[in-house]
Amino acid sequence: MFAITAITALASALVLFANGVSAAPTGDSQLAARQGYASDCVTTYSVQGGDTCLAIIHKFNDTFTLDDFYDWNPQVAQDCSNLYPSEVVCVGVEGTGTAPPPACPFPTAPGLVADCADCYEVVEGDNCYVVTQAHGISLDDFRLWNPSLTADCNNLMLGYNYCVGV
Repeated sequence: MFAITAITALASALVLFANGVSAAPTGDSQLAARQGYASDCVTTYSVQGGDTCLAIIHKFNDTFTLDDFYDWNPQVAQDCSNLYPSEVVCVGVEGTGTAPPPACPFPTAPGLVADCADCYEVVEGDNCYVVTQAHGISLDDFRLWNPSLTADCNNLMLGYNYCVGV
């Protein structure tokens, strides 16, 4: 009976492995053992569900590169396949000037100013006039704070966050 149970368990494990299913660490001790970021790390970030290495970099307004991220976090696989929610990673070392994440939640408009203090998520029916009027700001300021906007401001992206105050 023991042999049949062992063979069944082994077969199940092989099927899961073949299908790319693996278990993420579940306990604090498993996460702590994986954390081996740079000794001069001064800014850390707790991984959220759905994060990728590039998403984390974007959350910090692209103030460091993917190579920096891998250098500071040698425990992270080069394909970023082993990030787990609640894992702590390094996002800044001494002398790098890593900025805190912008006030806007991801996704943000490309090039959003680093000192943005107030954000707005574009919804169906919005245009630059509607957004600027609703927030009491000028179109010039709106374009200055969101440099990806074209001169005629016709490229707002639905679901993206834009800066509406600094």
